[in-house]
Amino acid sequence: MHPIFDALSRHARTRADATAFRHADRRISWGGLADAITHAAKAFAAGPRTVGLHLSGIDYVIADLAATLAGCRVVPVPAFFSDGQIAHLLADSGATLIDRLPRSDQALALTYSGGSERIIYTSGTTGRPKGVVLGDRQLTAQTQALAAAIGAVADDRYLSVLPQAQLLEQICGIFVPVLAGAETVIAAEGQSCLFSGNGAPLARFADASRPTVTVLAPRQLTLWVAALRQGGRAPDSLRYIAVGGAPVAPELLGEARTLGLPVAEGYGLSEASSVVAITPAHGTGMVPVTGVDLWLEDGEIVVDGPNVMAGYLGAAPHSGPWRTGDMGRLTEGRLTVLGRRDGMILRASGRNIAPEWVEAAALADPAIPAAALILTPDDRLLLVLAAAATPDTLSLAARLADLPEYARPEALVFADPRHAGLIRSSGLADRQVAARIAQTPGARTVPLPALAVTA
Repeated sequence: MHPIFDALSRHARTRADATAFRHADRRISWGGLADAITHAAKAFAAGPRTVGLHLSGIDYVIADLAATLAGCRVVPVPAFFSDGQIAHLLADSGATLIDRLPRSDQALALTYSGGSERIIYTSGTTGRPKGVVLGDRQLTAQTQALAAAIGAVADDRYLSVLPQAQLLEQICGIFVPVLAGAETVIAAEGQSCLFSGNGAPLARFADASRPTVTVLAPRQLTLWVAALRQGGRAPDSLRYIAVGGAPVAPELLGEARTLGLPVAEGYGLSEASSVVAITPAHGTGMVPVTGVDLWLEDGEIVVDGPNVMAGYLGAAPHSGPWRTGDMGRLTEGRLTVLGRRDGMILRASGRNIAPEWVEAAALADPAIPAAALILTPDDRLLLVLAAAATPDTLSLAARLADLPEYARPEALVFADPRHAGLIRSSGLADRQVAARIAQTPGARTVPLPALAVTA
């Protein structure tokens, strides 16, 4: 983290009045940011050594950097965690919840001494969070690697739309812009569209703010594209959009690019500080970021490098390579992620199916916030759709027709997205719950006859 604080100090001296962050009607300059961080850091230094940050907007930015400067153990608290998950997070980490920005009349010198740690909690497949321990080595390596991959420069304007408690947004929305000296615009419209299912406000905000770079979740890309189909406009200032967190349908990526969104795919995990492979600016295909070694063992993606975590909180320290649990394919150094090893579906024919890619075809529809591919006991594939509105089933059938025949579902099962447990707090569908819904007598099942005529 030393390079980030060195850069912040330099910007505060040489560009004190230039805008660093914007959010709604609030603006803070580099000089104002440095002042706010040093005064908050003095307060953090006199308080608990492990802090759970439950703030938003510019206050989150100040608190994150101030607590780091003070040498605290920083625990970002995701807004989408349930009360039970938050209680576990605080108890497990020993963190004191901070929901208001502290400030002291005195200031701590803007000279980072090192030693701060960050605990990132992953919701996991069971919903019980695990704390990933990251320190200066991991965060510095990841920040510098991503800055290089996207070609970050001071003239950039970053559009921040992901939850700030998400590690990827801390790195891309705070650390990389500070390192480069770029302005960041925080858009509440980015997160709100995930709940409303309406991407029009995000599209309008992006058009008005004219960003150059942003990072999106697949659902945000789906909704932004849907808004552009209805006559919205993609800002011509954009030069790079990274999208990751789950597979994205190739058709959606192609349409996004046609509509003026320069999207590039990325892949990563919290245990490796978020991103291990990304499509570089002006490049094709995902390649490992600087400093990361990536290979396959029995089809599973294995990573090594300075961004691999120090371990899980409360467990033995980790060193060396990390087996990700994700299956992949490497072609001339380009990575394709196939899906989770433990999520693979094995058909009676012996064929393996990565459900994530089938589900991605459904998630390209803005009416479908979550989807789950399941295999019935009699070897039938069904695609369960948590549909918030009526989806375009003909377009979905066309996307599914591009899959191998053995991976195509024979029918859709429509489910209420409010069904208890169907959509986890992370936004992903629970396949076990989906399977129970699909096998319930009276489940709304619709065949897909169009698939039978598309080879």
